Amino acid sequence: MNSKFFISFLTVSTFAVSIYLYVNGIGTMDSSYGPEEVILFAIPSTMMLVAIQLFTMPVLLKQGDFFSRFKKGMDYIFVSLILILLILHIGLLLLASGTELDLLRLLPVLVGTVLITTANTLPRFQLNTIDQPASQKNSTQQIWNITLRPFAYPLFWGGIIMFLCVFLQGTFMLISFFAVLVITLVTALSRAYRAYQLHLSKL
Repeated sequence: MNSKFFISFLTVSTFAVSIYLYVNGIGTMDSSYGPEEVILFAIPSTMMLVAIQLFTMPVLLKQGDFFSRFKKGMDYIFVSLILILLILHIGLLLLASGTELDLLRLLPVLVGTVLITTANTLPRFQLNTIDQPASQKNSTQQIWNITLRPFAYPLFWGGIIMFLCVFLQGTFMLISFFAVLVITLVTALSRAYRAYQLHLSKL
């Protein structure tokens, strides 16, 4: 599905639901979370700003080759932002309407989404090193390209496991969440470092 259409659909749908709730006054919003208008429209407005940024980015960059190379990576980032904002909006609406909701359970979902998006996005940001002379084989650009995929792979699986933490109970969920996060990051850094050392050994 086209990312622009998907983001536009979610943004418009979120606004439509918020307007419907506001006009019909369905449910009573808890004022301790802020004015009703802020609860209903703050996050949809942020989603609209993200969507506008996506549509205007090619014009703002004014570098067709640059944007076309990284377009898919940028799309993943914007879709991830919209999904995170949507989850937060749903959680806030449920909480403000009096529905019992453990906001901490949203934490593994949000962080898992970020990890998976990062894992899918990073490999798309490889730099062009074809025209570099042989003397620059150990340049920063080469090292970046070599370590991207080894670093991204654990992030993807860490994100998947992070989603499973939602089904755990109480303190065990938090402990598992932080354990998965630390192990994921340490593993990613370790794999990237090993890839770098392997690159040095071949020079």
